[in-house]
Amino acid sequence: MRDADLVGLWDSGPYDYGSMESSWLCLRGNGTGWTAWANAAGGASVSQLTWSCPHEAELELRYTWTASGTGFPGTPPTFVEVDEEGPDDALVRTRYLVRIDTPPLSQVPAVSLDLQESVEFARRFALVTRDPTDPDSAGPPR
Repeated sequence: MRDADLVGLWDSGPYDYGSMESSWLCLRGNGTGWTAWANAAGGASVSQLTWSCPHEAELELRYTWTASGTGFPGTPPTFVEVDEEGPDDALVRTRYLVRIDTPPLSQVPAVSLDLQESVEFARRFALVTRDPTDPDSAGPPR
């Protein structure tokens, strides 16, 4: 089972005020997706995953592959060098809430995804696009 309200590309950037890192979460309608993380020092990682909602307001992420290394700044970053990559069997199960919220330093409300457990070091994300296949929206790091 999947919650259609979760489908989209989510960015922690609007909530990262004062932070030296940002995270992205992409959940596609077909149950696949990816996460990415980057910091100001050039560190970056990207993971592929499958996702579902085993219970109401509960998100389950099953990671299948992860790569980490150094990245070139961007939203999300582009890999410059991959240090490690390979299969990943991590499982994250977290409660979630999708709501309208106004991020810090913003005057524009956004659709917000609040997670009980961190995903790529973040617990709050703003929706970038509901269509994660949109060529004008950011894709996974390369």
